[in-house]
Amino acid sequence: MKLFLTDIAAMMNRCAATLAIALLLIAVHAVEQTHAADSIDRPNILFIAVDDLNDWVGCLGGHPQAKTPHIDKLASKGVLFEQAHCAAPLCSPSRTSIMTGLRPSTTGIYGNLNWFRDMPEYKDWVTLPQYFRHHGYLAWGGGKLYHQAHGKFSDAAAWDHVYSRRTGAVPPPKHERYKHGLRPKFESNPILARLIDWGPTDAPVEANPDWKTADGAAQFLQRDHDKPFFLGCGIYLPHLPWYAPKKFFDMHPLEDIELPPYKADDFDDIPAIGRRMGERHIKHIRESGKWKEAVQGCLAADSFADACVGHVLDALEKSRYRDNTIVVLWGDHGYDVGEKKIGKLALWEQTSRTPLIIYAPGTLPSGTPASGMICKSPVSLVDLYPTLLELCTLPKNEHLDGRSFAPLVNDPNADWPYPAIITNSPHWLGANHAVRSRDFHYIQYSDGGEELYDVKADPLQRKNLADDLAYTSTKAELKKWFPEKNAPHFGAPKKK
Repeated sequence: MKLFLTDIAAMMNRCAATLAIALLLIAVHAVEQTHAADSIDRPNILFIAVDDLNDWVGCLGGHPQAKTPHIDKLASKGVLFEQAHCAAPLCSPSRTSIMTGLRPSTTGIYGNLNWFRDMPEYKDWVTLPQYFRHHGYLAWGGGKLYHQAHGKFSDAAAWDHVYSRRTGAVPPPKHERYKHGLRPKFESNPILARLIDWGPTDAPVEANPDWKTADGAAQFLQRDHDKPFFLGCGIYLPHLPWYAPKKFFDMHPLEDIELPPYKADDFDDIPAIGRRMGERHIKHIRESGKWKEAVQGCLAADSFADACVGHVLDALEKSRYRDNTIVVLWGDHGYDVGEKKIGKLALWEQTSRTPLIIYAPGTLPSGTPASGMICKSPVSLVDLYPTLLELCTLPKNEHLDGRSFAPLVNDPNADWPYPAIITNSPHWLGANHAVRSRDFHYIQYSDGGEELYDVKADPLQRKNLADDLAYTSTKAELKKWFPEKNAPHFGAPKKK
C-alpha cells in the first residue's frame, strides 16, 4: 500500500511539473505572439559590416583614388556620419561593444582572444540581434559580424539562422604569395607577418567567399518573410590579406597610385606609448619600396568589398522590402596604411574613424530622415544598439552604455553635445583612452602621457598641443568624458 501511494504521489508530482512547464510554454508563446503581432509594421534592418574599412571610400575622401560607387550611392540616399568612431581599434573588442552595447572598459574585452560569454556576468547577455528576436524579428546572419564567422566567436546561438560561415577572397596559388619579400621583416609580429600580403587573383568574382556571403543576403531578400527581419551581412575584406579578383586591381593601376601623406618627424612630439603603437612596422614597407603596392592592394580590396555591398543593395532595391528596411553600413574600426603606422591598435583618427551610413526610408514610424545628408557630430559605434531600437520603436534596453543618436538620423544638424570615446587597452599597457569632440582629439595613455589635436586646423594630427598651457582647460573638459570604470583585462579561461 505504501509503495502504491508513493507511486501515486510521484505520478501526481510529475503531472504537476508537466502542467507547470506546459503553462510556462503557453505563457512564453503568448508573449512571443504578442511581440510578433506588435512587430508586423516595424521596419526591417539590413546590417552590413565591412571589416577594417577606413575612410578610403569616395564619400569620405580618405584617399583620392578610392572607387566605392555602391557605398557612395548609399551615402547619397541616407545620412553619412562623417565622424563615426569605434569603441576600440581592434576587431573583437569593437564588435563586442557594438553587439552588446557595452564599452570595452565595462566588459574588460580588450583583445581578440577573449569572448564575452566566457564571463559569468555576460554569459546570458542579450545582444543586438537577440533583442530584435525577442521582439518578434527573424534574425539571420552571415560572414564576419562578431569576431569570426564560425565557432564560438561567431555567437551562432544568437541568430535564427547563420547562412554563411566563410570569409575573404580566394587566395592566389602559394607560389604567388608574399612576393614582396617582407615576411622576415615582421618576425616580431607573427600575426602581421602571416597576414600582410596583397595581389590579384584569377578566381571569378562569384567564387570568392565574401561574394557568396553577399549573395546569401541577396537571396534572403528575394524571399517572402512573414515577420520583420534583422539581416546581418559581414564582408571580411579589406581586412588583410588584400587579395581580390584581378579586375579590382586593374581599377587602380600601380603606376598611378598616390601615397598617403606622411611626415618623417611625426612622432617627435608624442609620448612613448604612442610611439610604440605607431611606426614600428610601417618603416619596413616604406624602406622596401613596396608602399605603393600596399596602397594599391588596399584600394583594390576596398573596391571588391564595395562590389559585394552593391550586390546586397541591388537585391534590396529589387525586393518588396526596399521601402521599409533601414540600412546600416559600418566598419568595425579604421586602418592606417602608412600615414602613421601600418595596421590598427592605436588611438589616432586614422585607426579609430570608420564609415557609418544609415539609410532610413521616409515611411518609417520614426519620422522622415534627411536624405543624402552629412552629420558632422561625433558618434560612437557602441551607440548603434540603442539607436536601432529607437528607430524601430522597440522598448529601451536600460542596461546599455551607448546612447541613441536616432535624432541625428532624422536631423543630422540636431544638437549633439556628446563626444566619441575610444579605448585601446592591451593588458600590458593599462587603460588608454581617446575623446573625439567636434573640435579636438584628445588622448591620454596609462602612464599619463597625452596628445591633443585641433582637428579643424590640423586634421592629420601632426601637431601635439598637449603641453601648451593655453589648452589646459580644454583638456580638463575632455577628461570628464573618460569612462569611470576601467575593467581589468579579461583573460580567456585556461583549459583544464
